[in-house]
Amino acid sequence: MKARFAFLLALLPALPAVAGDLDTRIGEKLFRRMWVSAPTVTHANDGLGPLYDARSCAACHPAARQGRPPDPAVPDDRGVGYALKLSGDPVYGRQIQTNAVLGFAIEGQPVLTYRKETVRFPDGDTATLRRPLLSVTDLNYGPLAEATAISARIAPSVRGMGLLERIPEADILAGADPEDRDGDGVAGRPNWVAPEGTRQLGRFGWKAVHPTLHRQNSEAFSLDIGMSTPAYPEPWGDCTPAQTECRNAPHGDSPQYEGLEIPSTVIGLIDGYLRTLPPDGGLEAPRDTAGSALFAATGCASCHRPSFTTAEDAAHPALSRRTIFPYSDLLLHDLGEDLADGVAMGEARGRDWRTTPLWGMRRLAESDGTLALLHDGRARSVTEAVLWHGGEAGKARGAFMALPRGDREKLVRFVLGL
Repeated sequence: MKARFAFLLALLPALPAVAGDLDTRIGEKLFRRMWVSAPTVTHANDGLGPLYDARSCAACHPAARQGRPPDPAVPDDRGVGYALKLSGDPVYGRQIQTNAVLGFAIEGQPVLTYRKETVRFPDGDTATLRRPLLSVTDLNYGPLAEATAISARIAPSVRGMGLLERIPEADILAGADPEDRDGDGVAGRPNWVAPEGTRQLGRFGWKAVHPTLHRQNSEAFSLDIGMSTPAYPEPWGDCTPAQTECRNAPHGDSPQYEGLEIPSTVIGLIDGYLRTLPPDGGLEAPRDTAGSALFAATGCASCHRPSFTTAEDAAHPALSRRTIFPYSDLLLHDLGEDLADGVAMGEARGRDWRTTPLWGMRRLAESDGTLALLHDGRARSVTEAVLWHGGEAGKARGAFMALPRGDREKLVRFVLGL
């Protein structure tokens, strides 16, 4: 395998010392690699676009962590890993591409502003929320279809995904209660998807649409970078049949690389690198027992399940039989109209979202108030994120609001310690 991509070995001197074997180091370099448009003298580097949002994985996931939305107060700020998903447009496809190679026009640019809204707690305290007001300008291929829904997303952290991938399916399904038989108002549902014709449990992505890390990475190459993989073999990425110039443009697919731009060996190296990345927290049980009790008492733990144990995996001993604390059930929940985006994915409806794992919040502890939480980064603090919750989480939101200020602060500190 290494011999086939021996050209990558020349890149290794630029890498810092990292733990792990040679494949992991190559995978890290590929994760950071800036792809270029075709044709070039070597097919190892080209295939970008023609329409795309990013030139590398790391551009959306700096240090393999999450992105952020644009700051309306900063001229020309485009955010980091900020993408506009579509419900499926006959011209623009599944995502607005904000960049293009030479000779092509971009699909469009997001315009983001916020409307401030005040929420008052029963004890008189207030919090200010930002309701995003999103539009798209510079639509160079005509107007969006009238029925097309737009959903802004920030790139999530990709740390700890190897551990989440190895949670036994039966353990996730054991927490599902789609009919709410226990009457607690929480009805977690699995998102069953069939990306390869076989029914699988989705567990990755904001709506749990990807069953494996490999599928998530492959779709990102297609939608975000415009490059083909074994799972998404179209070399034009998200260009639709209506975009004939894009489809007919030079691409980087080559018989030398399985007729693809990102062959199986390359995507496998990236998958392998990401599986080695630990989360920023969640490998030990929280020590804040008082905060943990508040988290459970308010009902937050009904969706943000504290712990799982990964399955036995002889091929990946570092991921095998580990008790982890991701604080997610990896299921879909209806979070109400305020967070609805109108974009269905698999069995996930417009109001449905996968419970976001909370591990890694400790890294953000000193930034509460300037964070980028929820699927579109609208929430600047843990408090704001909670206050946006509705639907199945409405009862927990109400319980949080009813807490005395001191207990609310304790609960926020607990979350920021995960």
